[in-house]
Amino acid sequence: MNYLASNRTNMILLTIFLYQDSILSEDQIHEQLEKTKKDNETETFYIMLSSYMQTIFKHKKRYFFTLDDYISAFLNVLLEEETLDWKEIDKKQPKITSIYSIDKDLVDWLEKFSEKTGISQTTFLNYSFIHSLSCEPRVDHTNNKVRKGVYLTQSNMECLKDIETAKRSTIIEQQIKALRTFLK
Repeated sequence: MNYLASNRTNMILLTIFLYQDSILSEDQIHEQLEKTKKDNETETFYIMLSSYMQTIFKHKKRYFFTLDDYISAFLNVLLEEETLDWKEIDKKQPKITSIYSIDKDLVDWLEKFSEKTGISQTTFLNYSFIHSLSCEPRVDHTNNKVRKGVYLTQSNMECLKDIETAKRSTIIEQQIKALRTFLK
């Protein structure tokens, strides 16, 4: 949460989306629920899932557990995974606002995908920088551009500081394109 400067809801939704192919056995669900019962630091909270996100769990075998139980176990299993490729930081990073000229089709895709999943555009875009592209950006002079304000974390802005200002929009576009390809 701190590294992406995001809130808990967006992180949970992002995690559910990214690891939606994970399957839990009945024993795993039972084991995780027992752990949460014994844990004194367990928190209870409510989250609204879009219909798209609900569909992720629709066909998962839940045995006789409720959807809430399954999601709790699902998240606990992922938290225990040591192989997840997430970056961490102790204090929440500040977000810096910047305005870029970005391809309208990419802006539209990001907005629609964000609406569909319930995950903020900011969280998606900052997540994409964890898997940043290594390429030489070229300034794109197409006319199908719109001005788009984005919030990038301080560390993601640091990635852009050595890049010529005119090429930064291209980097943002490449990150959105990578997200679109990765999330298909």
